Amino acid sequence: MEERKQTAVPKRVLLFTNSEHGQANVFLATSYALLTEDEDVEVHFASFPPIQSFVSTTSNHAQQDKPGSRPIIFHTIDGPDMVTAWTRPETVAEQAALNNPSMLSLVNAIRRTLVLLKVTLPWTGPEFVQIMHSVTNILHAVQPDIIAVDPAFSPALTALRHIKAKFIILTPNTIKDFAMPLQPNGEALWKYPCLGTSTPYPLPATSIPRNILLILLSLLVSLLDPNRRSLAAYLSTQIPGAPLTTLATLSLNPSALNTKFLVANLPEMEFPLKVIPPHIVPCGPMLRPARPVAEVDPDLGAWLRSDGPDGGPVVYVNLGTHVFYDEGTAGEMARAVKVLLGSSNLKVRVLWKIPRRGKEVEGNEHGGGEGRWVFGSGGVVERVLGEEVRTGVVKVVEWIEAEPSALLEAGSVVCAVHHGGANSFLEAVHAGVPQVVLPVWMDTYDFARRTEILGIGRWGNRLADKLCEGNELGAILAEVVVGERASAYAQRARELAELCKKSGGGRVSAARHILAEIEGHSQSPSQGEKESDLLLDGHSNGHC
Repeated sequence: MEERKQTAVPKRVLLFTNSEHGQANVFLATSYALLTEDEDVEVHFASFPPIQSFVSTTSNHAQQDKPGSRPIIFHTIDGPDMVTAWTRPETVAEQAALNNPSMLSLVNAIRRTLVLLKVTLPWTGPEFVQIMHSVTNILHAVQPDIIAVDPAFSPALTALRHIKAKFIILTPNTIKDFAMPLQPNGEALWKYPCLGTSTPYPLPATSIPRNILLILLSLLVSLLDPNRRSLAAYLSTQIPGAPLTTLATLSLNPSALNTKFLVANLPEMEFPLKVIPPHIVPCGPMLRPARPVAEVDPDLGAWLRSDGPDGGPVVYVNLGTHVFYDEGTAGEMARAVKVLLGSSNLKVRVLWKIPRRGKEVEGNEHGGGEGRWVFGSGGVVERVLGEEVRTGVVKVVEWIEAEPSALLEAGSVVCAVHHGGANSFLEAVHAGVPQVVLPVWMDTYDFARRTEILGIGRWGNRLADKLCEGNELGAILAEVVVGERASAYAQRARELAELCKKSGGGRVSAARHILAEIEGHSQSPSQGEKESDLLLDGHSNGHC
């Protein structure tokens, strides 16, 4: 066995992704599955430094679970990662528009669309070209049998498309994200709510004219986006003929690349769609394996599994890393928890993650700061839930070391409260845990709608003009956790979880499709070298 491994020519898979977990997690999960499905696979993971430690952890985990598998080889991409690029001061100031849940005015709709486009394409022209050259140099060095690329990683998409490399799309996005333009009878305009709006589904007849107007306006703004046009103009002067390719390109014209899209979604977890085109391959949730909570954090593990007189089912509140509370919204959430705890004799417990925001924690010129009003003596959480926190019924934490998926799979959580991020939604579905979703921007509204369409929970802030309102959210939490429909939500969640885990789950499905593509569409090293040279010729041998 060992001798065969040393002499075998490995199947080389090259993965290009942004380093943000929202995009990179499906690549980490699929890397693990590739290594454990076939020990003759060599995975090359190309991204930015923030994700490197997670790549190493995934590699070690795979080698522990599948002795003999090859380690993941990490390639650092030159240039700023997406978060660094979009968190420049001028961009952060613009992003405030994304946090306003109302789109009552056309001006606001335009503004939100422009901000979203800037966030998904945040690089300057020189940065974009630098990353393109780095991508091409890595491809030239690795000479892979197949390439998988993140659809939100525009520089890599543009480079690969320009050199006519063979690649597939690997994405946490849904079927709907790429299938909408192909629905018959113009349904994309009048059947499905415009992205980023709180319009309910099914779309009320009275909302259809406004919905059509907002979608057409968004399309027009996308076409005329000054940031995109400026970047395309710069690109044309540096690499003539390179077609700027973005997530918007794929969403509006998903068949443009003539390649497969491996999505972390299943038809049974999606809006009703009449057409699912053959190039979209539904794999299901692609989750990377995680160490058990008790192993990572014994104290939290013991609290979760407590079956003594103070034990009981757990509601897990985690709005991710990009949603922050102010004193008002923290108070509303605390009041919602209070309503839940007083709604039944069942001893429900709550695990609530409240992230702190850097220097603001220590206070500011007004003497406030999150540390004081959330965690400190006399803070809003203590005023509302002081007794519950002291007795351990409510556990408030700044950070959870264990992976969310491990926590959800631990068996104690009966409801996950989150902001509607794709990973949060998929992790809860995979674990069979009912959900309450508090959407805050763009596609998070779609995940709130999916939760209700699928019968696995509720949209928790439909009536609120802010993140949440205590009475509304409290009543919804009570309905999902202890109400008459609680057992129906739980049963439906379990059914979807069983479906997601069939045949190894989404990560195994994605890995097997990639391996099948290698068998059918292997690319020779000489061809890859020739294609790389198309981009590098006349551009300082690939160096910016």
